[in-house]
Amino acid sequence: MLRTYRTSLLLIGCAAVGLSSASANENVVGRPAPGPAVAPATTQAPKPLLPILTDPTQLTERVRLVLGIGPGEVRPRAGGDANHPFTTRAASSEGSNTPVDKFPWRATGKLYMTFGTSLFVCTASVIAKGLLVTAAHCVHRYGEGANGWPAAVRFEPALHGNAKPPYGTWRAKEWWIPKVYFDGTDTCTVKGVVCENDIAVVVLEKTAGKFIGQVVGTYGYKSDEYGYFDFLGQRATHITQLGYPLSNYGDGKMMIRTDSLGYQDNPSNVIIGSAQTGGSSGGPWLMNFGGKTAYSGPAPTADDSNVVVATTSWGYVSGTVMVQGAARFGKNKTYTLQSNIQSLVDSACGANPGFC
Repeated sequence: MLRTYRTSLLLIGCAAVGLSSASANENVVGRPAPGPAVAPATTQAPKPLLPILTDPTQLTERVRLVLGIGPGEVRPRAGGDANHPFTTRAASSEGSNTPVDKFPWRATGKLYMTFGTSLFVCTASVIAKGLLVTAAHCVHRYGEGANGWPAAVRFEPALHGNAKPPYGTWRAKEWWIPKVYFDGTDTCTVKGVVCENDIAVVVLEKTAGKFIGQVVGTYGYKSDEYGYFDFLGQRATHITQLGYPLSNYGDGKMMIRTDSLGYQDNPSNVIIGSAQTGGSSGGPWLMNFGGKTAYSGPAPTADDSNVVVATTSWGYVSGTVMVQGAARFGKNKTYTLQSNIQSLVDSACGANPGFC
């Protein structure tokens, strides 16, 4: 069963579910879980999905300029490899899962997807009572249409080490992506990798009669220019990235945190420095992460706590140069009436009353 929502409620593949034209105003595709399975019939180790670029010519001119890579050059100029400053470290304290088991950290977790007989891993975060946000490439193979979906998706929040998931395992009920990602027509500088709309929302079933957001809490989300300011010639902000990278930190069993300046780039992306790797895909990029503090003067502009503005989409690695990019939440060439994230949320919530 395939739900496809287009402008003014032109539906392809199923009957209308009562969404208003305002809530389903842009191209969105939803896929309900086909069955109860939550794990694949395989003993293979899980695989990450983060696309990694290694050719600097695949980067935009702006990113090359920031990294100090001139026209025709394949490495940054002067003094070894240039870089985008960042800090990437374990989110937990030494030998403990604290504070990962506390809010706001615990609203992020590990996402498992079954494609065929293989198990893949990403990261996702809770943004509504029964709703996750992640990357579209975690729940669909770009441009493969009805053949691009996984057979099952599950979520384990605040996972840490080999211990039992502290808040259980949650089965996905549906997952929703932009139709341009579904059919392979998104605006991308590298096809299917650096794209405007690599964003998905996942609806989770209740567990023990409760929604995921009632158990671990929820982040907010913001879009467009929220929290961005002109800084050193860029539209920039501070980003906190959370993820479960597989290859270089705790074998994908520990939450990792990166803090970095993020700046806007085309096509409607935001770029940070980060050492996170595959498995971090879909992890939240947050503004104002943590609890609020008191101010001696006026509060800063754009001061809402724990708001997701993007999710990890792709990475670039060359020597010591490590950057990652994400599709920004906002209006763009495809989503002209309201933001990509709001269109996805409205469609998923309209099809699942009470989950948001």
